[in-house]
Amino acid sequence: MLNKTILAVAILFMLSCSNSPKKETEEKSSIAKAVEGAGNLSKLSKSAEKMEAQTAKLKKLTPLSKDELKAVIPENVGDFKRKSYSAGGTVADISTAQGEYSKGDEKTISVSVLDGAGESGSAIVSLLAMGLSMDAESESNGTVTKNTEIDGVRYSTEDTKSDSRVSSSIKFLHNDRYAVTLTGEGYSLSELQSFLKSLDLSSLK
Repeated sequence: MLNKTILAVAILFMLSCSNSPKKETEEKSSIAKAVEGAGNLSKLSKSAEKMEAQTAKLKKLTPLSKDELKAVIPENVGDFKRKSYSAGGTVADISTAQGEYSKGDEKTISVSVLDGAGESGSAIVSLLAMGLSMDAESESNGTVTKNTEIDGVRYSTEDTKSDSRVSSSIKFLHNDRYAVTLTGEGYSLSELQSFLKSLDLSSLK
């Protein structure tokens, strides 16, 4: 099943490459694109091997309770105050928590945590891990999307800057188990990264 998933992700990746803007296609030689694609497929394969073993472990674990996850969504994070909180999941064995923060203005930062333990959670985390393993970067309509690695952790980031809008997002796996997503409305990527540094994830073992 996992191998089929890898193949599907690989096909989607190659299709996205073929639909790139004409200018970008002209700038990259066919050899360069082949090398880039092969490199990503290799990383995808290695990530799949690692996550296959990790997924087997996660399936045997019990997801955290709503109260346990709530510790990651405190009332205050630095100068930010929590505006709202929710917990639960659309599937019985998935445990999630979400919170929204602000400094009292219209700008907000949302935090979402999904526990990868259990049958359903482990499948979601596995797909995210494979996506994070690829070297990817694109820019469209003022939005820069990029996968990067900092201190051994893979991140997927988005940074949107235009005359009418500033927004950003960060996705990553914490301890190879928890899918963490931060979304900033009115905040740049650098500002969102500063918020992340103030977020205490120590309760996520």
